[in-house]
Amino acid sequence: MNLKEILRRISESAPTDWQLIFRPTFRHRFTEILTAEGEVAALDQDEHAVMFTMRSDIEISMAYGLVEQGAVPLSSDNPFASENARTVFLDIYYQGRMAHRETILKVDRNRCLLPLPTSWEKPVVVPLGQANLVRLIHALAGPPTDFESYFEQAGMRHADVPWP
Repeated sequence: MNLKEILRRISESAPTDWQLIFRPTFRHRFTEILTAEGEVAALDQDEHAVMFTMRSDIEISMAYGLVEQGAVPLSSDNPFASENARTVFLDIYYQGRMAHRETILKVDRNRCLLPLPTSWEKPVVVPLGQANLVRLIHALAGPPTDFESYFEQAGMRHADVPWP
């Protein structure tokens, strides 16, 4: 199975196709906390909030929720520019090995998950597979809001273009 096949299977799946596993996910990230002098003061540990295993093929799994950037500045013409936006990682695994990392944008004070586009130039074009993947994660682990409504508010449009 190649990466495109894995991503296609995931993006075409339904929330009921997945088994959720909450913390601990055992996919930790360790970050050194440095003093002003550059010496290690502490070690910070973080992990994904949740993992998912595909019920029909346990060789495919995902981990979601590790924060990449806690405050993402959006351009002033973005409808979510005045609210706190952040990026989080969605890691996709095949046979236990990471096969793909998708960065997901959380907007409107974490009220919606959106795909992170390669360009915010209007119209904001998002590959259909990427949009479907983030829609799935929004349904599995996101807040109870309407993904399509937020997608449209952000000026995003589906496009049948190659991804990743």
